Amino acid sequence: MGVRIQFLTSSGVKDEYWLYIPNSFSPDLDGVNDKFCINYHAIREETFIFNIYNKIEEIIFSTNNIHDLDCSTGWDGNHKESGKEIPMGTYVYEVFFKDFEGWKHQDRGYINIIR
Repeated sequence: MGVRIQFLTSSGVKDEYWLYIPNSFSPDLDGVNDKFCINYHAIREETFIFNIYNKIEEIIFSTNNIHDLDCSTGWDGNHKESGKEIPMGTYVYEVFFKDFEGWKHQDRGYINIIR
């Protein structure tokens, strides 16, 4: 299960922007769910910022390129600087972006790494 952020207009017609952020992945090289990736539609790609923090609020992964989190590439669960495996556990993410209409969005949540 992940987080899906959607916008509903007051008239009840659903606009087209959405962002799906999974809450878990398992970078154990078994070929299944090894990369953390997101799915989205109608987000202004140039406004995208995504950070993942450990328990002491150190940024362990960060990108401002939404394509870094495409499912063909994705995050492999390694530290952004040292390249070492991040231990199994729960981490906090923060995402910033503008939708296709220019509205700013910010969200936080949890990502579980299962090894």
